[in-house]
Amino acid sequence: MFGFLALVLVVACIAAYAYYSPKWQSVPNHVADGFKQDRINIVLIGVGGDTHPGEGKDLADAIMLVSLKPSTRRVALMSLPRDLYIDMHEHGMHRINAANKFGGPAYLMKIVEEVTGEPVHAYARIDFRAFREVIDAVGGVDIYVYRPFYDYLFKDGFTQGWHHMDGTRALRYARYRYIRLSAEGNVFGRELRQQQVLEAVKEKIAKLPATEVLKLVSVARAVGNHTDTNLTATQIADLYSVFRNTARRDIRNVSLKKYMEVFMVNVPGDTGEAVRPLGNNFALLHGIADGVFESREPVVAHDEIPMTDVGQRAAATR
Repeated sequence: MFGFLALVLVVACIAAYAYYSPKWQSVPNHVADGFKQDRINIVLIGVGGDTHPGEGKDLADAIMLVSLKPSTRRVALMSLPRDLYIDMHEHGMHRINAANKFGGPAYLMKIVEEVTGEPVHAYARIDFRAFREVIDAVGGVDIYVYRPFYDYLFKDGFTQGWHHMDGTRALRYARYRYIRLSAEGNVFGRELRQQQVLEAVKEKIAKLPATEVLKLVSVARAVGNHTDTNLTATQIADLYSVFRNTARRDIRNVSLKKYMEVFMVNVPGDTGEAVRPLGNNFALLHGIADGVFESREPVVAHDEIPMTDVGQRAAATR
């Protein structure tokens, strides 16, 4: 049931789990409309869950809009900064990661629609524990670290080059942000690393023999309380049949860093850095989302990792 849709679904459906998920009944699902429009938008949500320290377990630690174009089998991954400061109507001004806390996936889907100007047809959500267990279940993933970095809070880091990562190591790679003198130390650097991890999982699952893929069914049951989606089993099967052979060159990575400005929030009880579109002009984001399939080149700032296929070329010569 996996193949390419690991990109979309290893995060929350883990194949069999969608058979048991009641979410498709309670959260709006418009995937059929997406097929008709030749563009399906699914928001991926990463949350801390019960293993997250402090009060942030319900905040969205990662938000990614995955756009799928059935006619060409192309995919675009656009990360939305968790600190994007927006008007949440009755809740006032907040960072976008609070939307999941205020109203769950349905409310976050609505907010993402407003931010991007694109309809969101479905969602998939995972917490840290399920993330680790899924990656461990497939035997870890291989990820190319474009540049070295060191997290001074956790006193850990990564050297440049290929790394085979288990679930714990991959989660650290996707989350580290206390990094000095490097663009890897901001939210945008983390977002591209998160996209790398998803692509690595997709590649790993695509190469697994059928017998190994079937073992993921038991993993789905084990982490069922830590992941959910409103995609139906039939929709998962349809998406798999269309996108299972999508090539790496047909996956476009999008970072919004060069379209964002950092500013300080000084509201009592809510202080610190946040980000907004240049000039607070959300039409910028609408335009990027609308034209995401107009090119195959990654959308990255000059100081971000390039998200080219250098890692794939290196793998072929190892």
